[in-house]
This record gives sequence, C-alpha cells and structure tokens, in this order.
Amino acid sequence: MPAREVKGYSTTQIALHWAVVVLVSFQFVAHDGIEDAWRALVGERQSGAGVEPVAYLHIAAGTLILVLALARIYLRWTRGAPSPPSDEPRILQIAAEGIHGLIYLLLLLLPVSGLIAWFLVVESAAVVHEWMQTILLFAIALHVGGALFQHFVRRSDVLMRMFRPEHT
Repeated sequence: MPAREVKGYSTTQIALHWAVVVLVSFQFVAHDGIEDAWRALVGERQSGAGVEPVAYLHIAAGTLILVLALARIYLRWTRGAPSPPSDEPRILQIAAEGIHGLIYLLLLLLPVSGLIAWFLVVESAAVVHEWMQTILLFAIALHVGGALFQHFVRRSDVLMRMFRPEHT
C-alpha cells in the first residue's frame, strides 16, 4: 500500500466506481437476454429474435467490468483509499472491509465464470455464475445499506467521499 495517507478518492477512482455501478446494473437488466441465449446455446430452446445482440452486450459489459475492476484494484493498491472514520467501531471496519473484498472478488470471478460458461460451454460454470450473481446482489445491498447507515446514522463523510474527489 502507498505510504501517503489519502483523505478521499481520486476523480479516476470515483469515475471507475460509478462506471462499474452502471455496468453491473445493465448486467442485471440484460440477464433475461443472456439467459435466453444460453438456453439456445446449450440446445434447450431455439434462439429468439434479437437475443444475440443482448447476449453479446452482456458479454462485452462483463469483460469491461473485469477490466475496470482490475484498474480499481490497481489504483487502490498504488494510490490507496481513505481510512475509515477515526471513531468507527472495529466491527464496522471489519464488516466494510469484508464486503468490499467480497465485491471485488465477485467483480473478478463473475466475468471469468461467464466467459468460461459461454465460450467453452461449461454448464457448471454457468451455475456458479448464477450463484455468484445472487451473492453479488446481496453484497451490493449490504454495501449500499452500510453507506446509507454511515451517512444518516453515524453522520460520517463515508458516502460523500464517493461523490467528491480529493484534490491533491
């Protein structure tokens, strides 16, 4: 980790965060299209009209999520991230670190499992991909809930750090 203490996230870190939010949201919206395309791929049904473009958009978005997640991890490693509030109970810090770690892990593993499922037609990878999607949704809900808890209950600046870049 970097030696310098950072007070907030950089403009790039914030932009990457929100880009991933938009792409993950798209993935959930495009889920039915990729599911229909998957069933056609494995021979469970014929492909409907317009399914392939949605499927390939889903694949492209997933691949982009993987690239952006790697960029986020690199920036976090080289630039750092702000410390939790000084009065934050250790249990909340552990919970936040765990949820962040889980989200990063899923942002890496979901695209990989999806690519393996689609291009190598590995049905077990598709099943794992579906499970991880559910876990990601749950982790995102905890992440958003934690940010709102920080903002409205603890009255910390944790949530606002993702909207206002640190100017260095």
